[in-house]
Amino acid sequence: MTSTFLWYDRQTMTAAYHQSGFRFLYPENWALDNREDTGQPWSVSVHSPTGAFWSLTVYDGSRDLDKLGEEMLTALKTDYDESFFESQAVQQDIAGHASRGFDIIFFYLDFLVSTKLRIFRIGQHACLVLYQAEDRDFSQLERVFEAITHSLVSPNVD
Repeated sequence: MTSTFLWYDRQTMTAAYHQSGFRFLYPENWALDNREDTGQPWSVSVHSPTGAFWSLTVYDGSRDLDKLGEEMLTALKTDYDESFFESQAVQQDIAGHASRGFDIIFFYLDFLVSTKLRIFRIGQHACLVLYQAEDRDFSQLERVFEAITHSLVSPNVD
């Protein structure tokens, strides 16, 4: 399992989502899409001005994390079945929370897209975080994605 140091810039991460017992910080110039925070599962996402996004889907109960990850990977493969699609299973420590998931790369239209899918528990909830951007922008945005995720699992960090 690899450990990752996640970085915050308080001047960049100035907007906050706080609902349904979950909280995370995100850049104020990103758009919040609070699609559904009732029912099960529920989800919320934030979108950068360039089209990149970070999303959280929350499941109650004792969902099997490995099965949840495989289901999401299969859904992504199905969505992009006519293009190049490559995934690698990973494990990552996120602020003391063991996560598993996949690093994914695929073509969409003429764009190479990088995606990271992470699954972990917060309390009694199974959480699925998915973030993606065009490959040429991903390395610049990855620190922001990781900071959003870190703020979710470490809610006392402001």
